[in-house]
Amino acid sequence: MPLKIVLMKMSKNSIALIGLIFITLLVTISCNTQNEKVVNNQPQKLQGQILLWSEMPRRLTEAQSSGAQKVLKDLIGVFSELHPQVQVFVEFRPASQIWEQFESQVNRGAGPDMLLVRASPEIAQLIQMKALRAIKDSEINRPQFRSEGLKQVSYQDRIYGFPLYLSTQVLCYNKNKVNKLPRTLTELIKQARKGYSVGLKSSFDDTFWGVGIFGGQLFDDRGRSILAQGGGWARWMKWLKKARNQPNFILSDNAEALRDAFVEGKLAYLTCETDWIAYFKEELGSDLLGATLLPGEVDHPATPILESSVLLFNRASNANQHRLALKLAEFLTNEEQQKKAEAANPLIPSNLNVTIDEELFPLRTTLLQQARTAVSLALDDAAKIEPIINYGNILYQQVLNGALEPDEAAAQFDRAVNRQFESE
Repeated sequence: MPLKIVLMKMSKNSIALIGLIFITLLVTISCNTQNEKVVNNQPQKLQGQILLWSEMPRRLTEAQSSGAQKVLKDLIGVFSELHPQVQVFVEFRPASQIWEQFESQVNRGAGPDMLLVRASPEIAQLIQMKALRAIKDSEINRPQFRSEGLKQVSYQDRIYGFPLYLSTQVLCYNKNKVNKLPRTLTELIKQARKGYSVGLKSSFDDTFWGVGIFGGQLFDDRGRSILAQGGGWARWMKWLKKARNQPNFILSDNAEALRDAFVEGKLAYLTCETDWIAYFKEELGSDLLGATLLPGEVDHPATPILESSVLLFNRASNANQHRLALKLAEFLTNEEQQKKAEAANPLIPSNLNVTIDEELFPLRTTLLQQARTAVSLALDDAAKIEPIINYGNILYQQVLNGALEPDEAAAQFDRAVNRQFESE
């Protein structure tokens, strides 16, 4: 029977009922489609396993190293509570072995999904070997990080890791022995003459903090060595030679002996690394340990070297392992976790959003203030850093021992460094 005739014979109520059913079906289909979209847009639950290798903390006692390891484990424990279907395994390895062991593992398509290490030239070497995975712009929130930290994980305009925290040098002092803090090099010398003992860790890189005081710097904008230009390093070396001849002024490359002398109360002042502060707090107590900015001169602050501890990613990890590693890196560098880590062990957070109360935490405030004038060596210059420090130390010792004049040593440095890297 033709459809038109059938419709003519149907009652108005029947037609209305069919229309209602049709509309109901359309609404149901639409709702189901929307529900599918909502489900599909839900963030996928994290699940799986990853392995993190962490470089064992350097320059710390065994007890302090264990404490630093516990801080990392505790933070990862919180991450695991938030993501119970994710297992994070952590292995601590000596700094002297971790790079070679990682390279060996990666060559077999294995190894940890993440590395936590001190930034060093080895990172650039691993990138050139294609052992590390670059991070997409969408995978990292660049504005949250200190630019100094990002410089040490950026290579040829690509980012290969997350800076976790930074460290540098400050001037530690014993509150029982010091009444007025020296703000300038001149004041520091005057105090030494009055009987306030001063200890300086002595090497090219350990004393680099004085170069900027005299207007010197290591590289120009083109990456050429300009240590001799302006005479900054030469004048600083002359100052060090004079200072060493003052009573109560000690230059030594024996870090352990200097630390022991400071803890035993034999030194009023000591140029100390950020990593040492936790040890000094434990041995001396917060009531006796103080830290202030390294002395400079008017409008010319000290320029210590700034180092970063960074999180890197294995290129051999599969997509899910890399996703989990990224989530862990994001977690460890968020504002709250950075605060927890810094509270347990005074460090310089990589996250710019971490603020510290100056009145309640003067020591931590000093670290942040010193970081503003510190020098961050870029990963792009990694190939130059190791030979520069090695050659710098040779010249440094020759100058201190009177075998070479400071001006000639600086000129030799520039000639040798620029000749080496211009010929490559």
